[in-house]
Amino acid sequence: MGVMAQELKPTTMTWVAGGVGGGWYAQAGGLARLITEKEPKIILKVVPGGGVVNPVRISRGKDGLAWGVTFVDKMAYEGIAPVYKSPNPNVRAMGGIFGISYIHILAAADQKIKTFDEVVAMVKAGKSIRVAMPMKGTSDLPVVKAILKYYGISFEAIKKAGGKIQQAVYADMVSLYKDRHVDFVFTHLGLPGAAITEMTMSRDSVLLSTSKECIDTLAEELGTIGTASGIAHIAGGTYKGNPDNVPSVTTAAELLVSKDVPDVVAYTILKILGDNIEEVHKINDKNKTFIPKTGWVNVAVPLHPGAIKYYKEKGYMK
Repeated sequence: MGVMAQELKPTTMTWVAGGVGGGWYAQAGGLARLITEKEPKIILKVVPGGGVVNPVRISRGKDGLAWGVTFVDKMAYEGIAPVYKSPNPNVRAMGGIFGISYIHILAAADQKIKTFDEVVAMVKAGKSIRVAMPMKGTSDLPVVKAILKYYGISFEAIKKAGGKIQQAVYADMVSLYKDRHVDFVFTHLGLPGAAITEMTMSRDSVLLSTSKECIDTLAEELGTIGTASGIAHIAGGTYKGNPDNVPSVTTAAELLVSKDVPDVVAYTILKILGDNIEEVHKINDKNKTFIPKTGWVNVAVPLHPGAIKYYKEKGYMK
């Protein structure tokens, strides 16, 4: 039975986003309203979630739609330790990119360095550094740990060299940095990141560059964005005291859907987004990176059959 032979029945689903009041929550809310307005048979309720739990909830059929981060979704789908204990085979993708975030590695200017390689050299030489890192359970921490691993260091190595690591939410990192309890900060944010803006105003700061080799290795292994994309950098002038582009590990958000969602429902949702793309882009800045023509390319898990039907019908996908 073809997708369009199925009749669209009234459907109520949850859309698992991020924390209440956060960026993902607002982004989902705006799109959910648009979808129901265009097709009253589809009711979407936005509920709180987070990057690491969302693909699991989707795979278990607990929710219909979810935001995901490509590298996390890939780990979830395959069951890659230590973040996941087992695979989550029932998670599917609708499309991407629904927003781009960057790993910002900020250093106080008085450290007199410009690259992350120099931080690594300090740790390997037994120098103590004081650094703020993302919290456990966030989707930010696995990518930060992957960067450290690529460079041959770890939390243990930093501590062994007499260094201090403070894991904190971003608002607390601002205070730690302002009050000089830490000299280095790792965050995972869209541009401009409010926490980074505040930190660079409070202290002369430098965004540290990550090597091209690291960015491309992680793109291959984790599904982050590689340097060939031309977007794997924090644009110069985004923050005070940082006039040049800074190469950085870059991540993409995608829209996930449960395998159990009927094809006709997935197809209809995607068609509404595609048919109203100007409105979609106006609803939220993060939606501006969703281009239906290439929406099927930038995903980390298999596409839902309803999504494939849409992309093929439009001639975007062979």
